[in-house]
Amino acid sequence: MTYVDAYLIPLRTEKLADYERFSRQVAAVYREYGALRIVDCRLDSDAADSLAFHAEEARASLEDDGPLRDFEVAADVRSGETVILSWTEWPSKQARDEGLARALADPRVQPREEDGILFEGRRLIAGAFAKLIEV
Repeated sequence: MTYVDAYLIPLRTEKLADYERFSRQVAAVYREYGALRIVDCRLDSDAADSLAFHAEEARASLEDDGPLRDFEVAADVRSGETVILSWTEWPSKQARDEGLARALADPRVQPREEDGILFEGRRLIAGAFAKLIEV
């Protein structure tokens, strides 16, 4: 059963092209070590606001329960930043554990000093997920 690593990354919008270049390089290495697919998505700021994704009951409770969370809140986005949602699919947890360890030890996935800092690693949100359903 596939296994997924997921990331939520606050990124300075001006670094988007640099991030894309780096992510393509990293993705190629991950594929060498067994990843099935790597996907990066940029938050669409022209889409409906986050309220559109919540049921009427949740929207109605805003006064009592406080603001609804969205990706910008979760990623602690600051002025001039966007959000990247990224995931890597592996054939299994075992393949992920072995492949990720090998990929992270590969110097090609390490940021180069001359490229500067693409994003603040301490603000990266990450997790590993076992598939629940696929429809």
